[in-house]
Amino acid sequence: MPNNIFPELEGWEEINSNGGTIGTSINKAIHKLVISIANLRSGVSSQLGYLQNKIERLQDTADQLNQSFKQLNGNIKKSDESSTKLAAALNRLTLFGVLVAGIGILLALIQFLFENKIWPFTQ
Repeated sequence: MPNNIFPELEGWEEINSNGGTIGTSINKAIHKLVISIANLRSGVSSQLGYLQNKIERLQDTADQLNQSFKQLNGNIKKSDESSTKLAAALNRLTLFGVLVAGIGILLALIQFLFENKIWPFTQ
């Protein structure tokens, strides 16, 4: 079998070169044409089924990707809220630390003034 780019046309030379009546040749040609159309339809139908399957899988993949992006957006929103809460907590902790350090420095200053008798409020 030769490697033909149009396999549907194989056998037409046999119909043209075969002896016999015109009616026989026409019947053979019509039969070959019907078979070729049926084969072509079958091939196209299988290709369409294959492509439809590919499109469905691609759509499923796109839906999964969309769900992943939605989940990512939710995670980013939660992390933003957590980060805001953490920053507020750290700010309060820092304020508390500054207040404790300030009170400690104030007490150390008062003790220094009192021990060195430079305390202005004593008589």
